[in-house]
Amino acid sequence: MNEETSLPRSGEDFDERREEYLAWLRFAQTDYDCAQYLVGAPFYPRPLNVICYHCQQAAEKAAKALIVYFGNQGGMPKVHDVSFLLNQIANIARQAKGTAIATELFDSADRLSKYGVAPRYPNEIEVDEHQVQKALADSLAILSWAKTVIDAED
Repeated sequence: MNEETSLPRSGEDFDERREEYLAWLRFAQTDYDCAQYLVGAPFYPRPLNVICYHCQQAAEKAAKALIVYFGNQGGMPKVHDVSFLLNQIANIARQAKGTAIATELFDSADRLSKYGVAPRYPNEIEVDEHQVQKALADSLAILSWAKTVIDAED
């Protein structure tokens, strides 16, 4: 890695940054776990839009963990568009060894982004079982990738 994208391996800055990106990953995992829980919870009707919202949140927070991990100089983008966040990561990590974003993850991000805001409002989005299963898979793919990138270096 070059100096801009490499993490310091000791000192206060490293500890603070490590604590922050791990906190983002924990938040991401919690959202994914909530989505999984809601899939099997005894609700009628099933809150499909809420499940998809938690899937989007998991992917968004996993992406934000990577933004902290790579040290975005501009601060944390205050957006819910997972595709935008992955593009930010690609720009930050362009020169980082072994850090590439598969096209499939961008496809997952595109599908998930619509669930970042619309499910929070009544009658904004209709979601079916197939979309829920796809959102779960997309979310897990992004979360797993983020963990793999961080584990590979951490």
